Amino acid sequence: MALCFFSLNMKKRIIQISFLIILLVVIYVRISHEKSKPLKETHLALGTFVTIDIQEKNKQNREIIDSVFSLIQNYEKQFSLTYPESETNRINNSENSIRISEDMQDILRISKQISNETKGAFDITIGKIIQMYDFVDEIIPTQAEIDSALVFVGFENIDCKDDKLYKKDQRVFIDLGGIAKGFIVDKAVTYLKQKGITQAVINAGGDLFVMRNPETDVWKIGIQHPRNPSALFGSVEVQDMAVVTSGDYEQFFTKDGKRIHHIIDPQTGFPSYKSVSVTVIAPNTTIADALCTAIFVMGPEKGIKLVNLKEAIDALIIFEKNRELCYVISKNFDKYYFTLIDSTAKFSKDLQ
Repeated sequence: MALCFFSLNMKKRIIQISFLIILLVVIYVRISHEKSKPLKETHLALGTFVTIDIQEKNKQNREIIDSVFSLIQNYEKQFSLTYPESETNRINNSENSIRISEDMQDILRISKQISNETKGAFDITIGKIIQMYDFVDEIIPTQAEIDSALVFVGFENIDCKDDKLYKKDQRVFIDLGGIAKGFIVDKAVTYLKQKGITQAVINAGGDLFVMRNPETDVWKIGIQHPRNPSALFGSVEVQDMAVVTSGDYEQFFTKDGKRIHHIIDPQTGFPSYKSVSVTVIAPNTTIADALCTAIFVMGPEKGIKLVNLKEAIDALIIFEKNRELCYVISKNFDKYYFTLIDSTAKFSKDLQ
């Protein structure tokens, strides 16, 4: 009888242990599944909202996203004027020459390239003039103030040799706001690719890079309507490309019936009114970011001619003519299946 009793107890224990093992396996599988889910997060960074959307099922997604945001923060501290100890501020506070990092060398080299190609429509030495505008308190510099600062605008005022930057005058003041965000997005994309991620999107307030869509390969990207915040002007379908949009609606105030916005013409020191919005599609977010600003300043005729000379770069330029919205696209823009949503906008043929 004792032996029979022992056997029954053993069977109960075996059943209990088996049930426990099955339960642990189920829990482990569920935890593993949760860790392998796609992950999307939005943080406040680079003066805007930055979203990282990893579509792949990867157990390291949490660690990867945390690392990307940390990388973005480190680059922001290096390039942003907001941080007193940033490398950009050290350059601006230097007298004649200063040793610079490899990343700063790269961003200055690309900035000079875009400045030369656009005949100065993009210029990081415009920093002193940009500092004169206040879009919170609605302050505009006077013509005299702008004239005194324009003396220090122009790439001829700085020179880079090896790992040193030289300034012709200690009052030369650089601002990387028109290119640094794109540069940082590219660094984040490179990091994701190094981690084996091929299905993801990074959106830094209008500076967008899309990899592959897990369902359709391409991503359908909406282009903000420049005069209606709740509407889209159009859409494009993109894969493994940067899509950057800049417009006069991002930072502005109205004074005496005139829109005072943040995209400043380096040659005049005042906002440029030749465009209202520019979208650039390119393989590189850095180039797309800088070109977007430059094309906006150049306007539709010169801007579209420049883009049509470049390989793998396309653009949509929206502008106003006789109080109506018009637009022009580069010769290969339709390969992104551009769909016009605002049916009232007029296509401008004479600029092609």
